[in-house]
Amino acid sequence: MTETTNHRDRTEWRAIDSPTDKTLLGVVETVRGPYAVGEDGVVLARDEAGWTTVIGAGPATKRNRLTCAAVTPDRERCWFAGDSGALGMYDTTSGRKYDYTAPMEKTSTWEAIAVAGTPDDERLCVANGSGELLPIGFDDRGCPQYGAVTEPGGGSTIATLAADATACYAADTSGGVFATADEEWAQIGIDCAQVNFYGMCTADGTLLVGGGDGMLYRYDRACGNWTPLSVGEAAIHGLASDEHAASHDDGTRAVAVGESGAVIERTPGRGWRGIDSPTESDLWGIALGATDVAVGEDGTIIER
Repeated sequence: MTETTNHRDRTEWRAIDSPTDKTLLGVVETVRGPYAVGEDGVVLARDEAGWTTVIGAGPATKRNRLTCAAVTPDRERCWFAGDSGALGMYDTTSGRKYDYTAPMEKTSTWEAIAVAGTPDDERLCVANGSGELLPIGFDDRGCPQYGAVTEPGGGSTIATLAADATACYAADTSGGVFATADEEWAQIGIDCAQVNFYGMCTADGTLLVGGGDGMLYRYDRACGNWTPLSVGEAAIHGLASDEHAASHDDGTRAVAVGESGAVIERTPGRGWRGIDSPTESDLWGIALGATDVAVGEDGTIIER
């Protein structure tokens, strides 16, 4: 398959040889290509030669599962978090790992992570299974500064986070979606969702939240309005948009992945449609770029 940035040429996904059989739970696109994280603390990177392991045992070398990953606004650094308070960062330009495990003595599992702001004003947010959200800023030396822990959902597990240049968003297991532009969280939905939420992303002034039974919810931020969308039957575990493509005539793509290898894509003028997938394994993460990548159970990696 020839790599291309022409969205209309992106038709076939293919299974890729993986350097691990550990389940991969998150993937992000960086300036050096995609990075994926998963069980046993593995962090994988992709270059022209294929996928390799860059971290084999997590940020603290404890082999704690990494549940989530996020990329900084300049796309140079990959943050990841997971079991036993695991929290770390990998600088893709220097190849250096940083360990910040158990910030504020928090040692429960981090379920979600996101980075808001701009390259000059980054704000990290991590959330755990107790519904706690920890905001993290950075001083002029780049050292993390921990803020006050909050529980916007009253203790419900925060399942997923998303962020853009202005705000951070959180979705919990009770159907609540919250937003903050500072350290104050406000609930913005979703009434009568009736499904569990798993994935979320921002795209073209909207927020997309994915959950069980093939349900997506689109939040049009300008009007503060939610619209439900049924895009299939499989639970939606991961969502990503390619906002760097917004300057192209065909606009911004968005892709959802989930149960049993489900891949669903939104393209301008065509709406959401299912795409043939080369795997029946559950997919947990998706990242879009020059090469689109989805990851999942037992080290599954698919690309196009």
